[in-house]
Amino acid sequence: PCLITMATIAWYQEKIGAYDQQIWEKSLENADLNGLDSKPKKTGHIKPDLIDVDLVRGSTFSKAKPESPWTALTRKGLVRVLLFPFFFQWWIQVTSISISSCILMLYIMQVAAVLLYFEVPRATASEVFGPMCLMLLLGTVHCQIVSTESSRWPSGSPADVVCGVSFQNQLSWLQACHPSKDRVSAIIWEQGECKKAEMSVLEISGIILTRVKLVEQGMGYLVLGGLITVTLALLPFAFRLAQRLDMPGLSSLPLSELIEIAVGPLNTQAHAFFFITTVQRICLTGLFFFMMCVAERTYKQRLLFAKFFSHLTSARKAKKSEIPHFRLKKVQNIKMWLSLRSFLRRRGPQRSVDVIVSTIFLLALSISFIICAQLLQSHKTFLESLMNWELMVWCASLVLFLLRLATLGSETNSKYSNSSVLLTEQINLYLRMEKKPNKKEELSIVNNVLKLATKLMKELDTPFRLLGLTVNPLIYNITKVVILSAVSAVVSDLLGFNIRVSKVIMKNVEICLKRREK
Repeated sequence: PCLITMATIAWYQEKIGAYDQQIWEKSLENADLNGLDSKPKKTGHIKPDLIDVDLVRGSTFSKAKPESPWTALTRKGLVRVLLFPFFFQWWIQVTSISISSCILMLYIMQVAAVLLYFEVPRATASEVFGPMCLMLLLGTVHCQIVSTESSRWPSGSPADVVCGVSFQNQLSWLQACHPSKDRVSAIIWEQGECKKAEMSVLEISGIILTRVKLVEQGMGYLVLGGLITVTLALLPFAFRLAQRLDMPGLSSLPLSELIEIAVGPLNTQAHAFFFITTVQRICLTGLFFFMMCVAERTYKQRLLFAKFFSHLTSARKAKKSEIPHFRLKKVQNIKMWLSLRSFLRRRGPQRSVDVIVSTIFLLALSISFIICAQLLQSHKTFLESLMNWELMVWCASLVLFLLRLATLGSETNSKYSNSSVLLTEQINLYLRMEKKPNKKEELSIVNNVLKLATKLMKELDTPFRLLGLTVNPLIYNITKVVILSAVSAVVSDLLGFNIRVSKVIMKNVEICLKRREK
């Protein structure tokens, strides 16, 4: 049916297109423009000494792409989680047998929790359906991450093959565009002594990669994720205790009575239910914050790549960072500098981490809308619901991680887009012209190339985005206006005065229209 529908659309497009054709267009359609088969041909080749715009943009170093649209991947993820036992072998292929077995145990515990939910009076819906939603979300995200073209390579260790194939593609391109003779005279420091060496892009990038791996990563956000996980796991029990007793009265009660207040009557079903849901909340919430810590670590490594790259043309910073140092005093050096910039920006996880960050963003946005709706509906009884307390903890933690990622991403983007490096090199060229007048013409060419490189970087570089949808200014401004409207409605309802957002709306619409015109 889809093929028939597409064929019908194509037929109708040609049909209506015939009504606005002029004579010149009809004559072109009747002319024979496909005569390439009869033309003489000879062997050609791509000149490796030239660069493409894709090199500066970074798309030259392609990554593995999904094999299906995101809608299909989401549907597959939901089905593979809901029917987990039937897809157990697939989960083993994309994870491991130990991890898949643990997920299977959580799946069985989730089914048991649903059955026990109707038998336990003190159980709440958020305790049983919260872990279920988390499991569906984590499974869908992982399905989108692993569903790439590279995942179809047969191997016993898919990650090694994917990394190897990706690196071989990048390596072959760099070797084709930068053969062994295309090297830069770089300064390196060995035991405090300054020495010179001819180095290629691959060699310099390898040194920077080694330096990035040697930097110790902090544990702050991992500890924070653990604390939030424990808080969310114990929140239902604390909420029930707070509902029944005041805080000073808790210390005077024995432990058995406190447990009975928190979980209800002491029976096997209640104990089993609360044990299962607590284990599920700890495991699944911990997995989610673990994924967020992976994204945060990746963003920190991206910042380190950008930091070391910005140190290449500074002698003091290069010596301090223990990386090579070279100046942009030749056109070939500028070309290799642009190649290295593009290569480093594409190192490490890209699409997979973007999927995680996009999920965090959309989840935080959805929870924010739910909280606003709950406040508008009944703000006086808002804090009397366990679900609202959980939503507030989730929203606060997600926003905290998003602010961290936004800060790291903005700093990374600013280091790669910093034009002060090229401006400094232009000043150095003028100083060389003054000292060496006989090389003025050659240095002037390099200066002009630096100016063009600066303009090209400004033209191609875009502001840092946390979500791919925000690249579209229209969607970005609509989302911002909707959020402002929701927050304005909540504040107006709670505080009793109106916040006018009409000026903000008009300003964003004007900015959006100007960008579309450009």
